Amino acid sequence: MNIVISMGLVGVMLSMLFMGLLIAYYGSSKTRNVGFVFLLIGAGLAYYLTLPETYSKVIFLDGMLAFVGGMVGGIIGIIVFLVAIIKS
Repeated sequence: MNIVISMGLVGVMLSMLFMGLLIAYYGSSKTRNVGFVFLLIGAGLAYYLTLPETYSKVIFLDGMLAFVGGMVGGIIGIIVFLVAIIKS
């Protein structure tokens, strides 16, 4: 159960950080504020996940590996699917 919660929080943290960076950089003046809020939420989650009393670093790293592994697997699956469609 710890790995599922950690994986979900890592996914939310990474998506908030990356969305915040994109929105803060490319957004208009009103949406840049939202991007900075997303960055703060992502940074807060990153801080929370690395606290020793919250989760151990092993669980955090396992969650990070599981999330990145799932993303890489999905990307490889999409590439194989696109190659199969393009070849036919």
